[in-house]
Amino acid sequence: MPSPLGLNDSFTEEGLWWVEGREDEKVGGTLAYDPENGPVLTVLGTLRDLITSMNSALGTRTSSNETIFGFTSGGKRVTLLNSINSSRRLNLPGVPSEVWKSNIAVIGEHIADEDEEIFLKSFLAFASIEEWLDHSPFSVAHNSGESSITLNARRSKEAHFASHNDFKITTVGRLHSTNTPSTRYAIESTIQIGIEPNSPRSLKWHFDAARKIQELASLCTGHYLPITALNLKGSDEDYGGGEMHPSDVHVFARLIHPQANARPRNDSPVLTGPELVALNPDALQLWFDQYETLDPAIALFFTITAQREMFTNIRLILAIQALEVLHRRTSADRIISDEEFTGFREKMLSLIPESCTKDMRNKLEGTYAFLNEPSLSQRLRSIVASVKEDFGFAPSGFTKSYLRKLVATRNYYTHFSKELEDVKLDGAGMYWASRRIVLLITILLLRRLQIPADELNALLARHNEFSQLWSSDADPS
Repeated sequence: MPSPLGLNDSFTEEGLWWVEGREDEKVGGTLAYDPENGPVLTVLGTLRDLITSMNSALGTRTSSNETIFGFTSGGKRVTLLNSINSSRRLNLPGVPSEVWKSNIAVIGEHIADEDEEIFLKSFLAFASIEEWLDHSPFSVAHNSGESSITLNARRSKEAHFASHNDFKITTVGRLHSTNTPSTRYAIESTIQIGIEPNSPRSLKWHFDAARKIQELASLCTGHYLPITALNLKGSDEDYGGGEMHPSDVHVFARLIHPQANARPRNDSPVLTGPELVALNPDALQLWFDQYETLDPAIALFFTITAQREMFTNIRLILAIQALEVLHRRTSADRIISDEEFTGFREKMLSLIPESCTKDMRNKLEGTYAFLNEPSLSQRLRSIVASVKEDFGFAPSGFTKSYLRKLVATRNYYTHFSKELEDVKLDGAGMYWASRRIVLLITILLLRRLQIPADELNALLARHNEFSQLWSSDADPS
């Protein structure tokens, strides 16, 4: 049996479709999915009544998102969430047609919305998951005397991986095979991460948990690893003879970072999954507990690591911003104490002349509100000092003069200051500065998971690029 379809695959399904309240008015249509466009439904007819559809087409009423339900020709239940009508043709006389685009297609279950708590368990896969989980299911034996090769594929049984107060994390192996045409036989072994909450949870909850685990793996790997599959166990379904089993549910959504699949094959993960939980069994719990605090920095971090097609100067600005946000969210650094600053700010506000325009007053009040925040230069020096305290040495390349260049480059592109043109980094310098900052953020985040500095220092040696940037101030050739 071949492996099930994932987020990188494409397919079409014929079926009957309807919206809530029009269960007796089903229309025929085709659901098409591909990673770039996501789920797209084309129906022959209208999902709403004809008057509502005509009003929407004429723009006299605002269209709202719809939840669309369906049955495929093979009997699969389908839900299309947050669907919007992208085009409509009302042929009079003739047969109308509509095209609906959706964010998420749920195949195998009908749900009212993404907050409906019916899913018992989910199974997550992402790019290079086998490498991160150190999963090696194949073994090969050569028999030169008989001129034969024996291939053994082993399916890993479900096993405990990591602990969290609210759910269990396991690893689950799968084996799939195909024999078409008869001269070709393929065996595919995959591994997934199982997420089992203490009680049934919603699709939104499972998506959120899967994303956080996938991003933790990406952090440990040194490259963004896009989600390739998310499957769930839904409500009980009758399989015949009164035998009930949870339904198999497959989720399809438009990929956010489609370019991120390619990464250097000569770079091993900084930290594999088994190594992560061996060094700190509570690492996953810490990641989830701190995620809300770290989220703005993490979002910027994975924007620059996932998108390959980005101007070098924009990548550097976002990298610096991610580092600055991370420091702001995790540090209590202030120039003076909050008590001193309150009095200072009130004094400064009292000195604003009465003749000051409203716009200038608002500008000054906004500026004074953040005067006690460290500057970018001060934040960078603080970060370098914290790394030096942890590891016993400063990160290579981050000298005082280099930090000044980073600040000058950021200021040049955000304020277009002409006087900074001769001191900013050039194109190659900006590229490697971005990679150095990615390494620095990786280290800071892993340290927040309480990975010991001495262990982390040794593990960095396995990552080809990071090891060079960590040990030398010269840019890799």
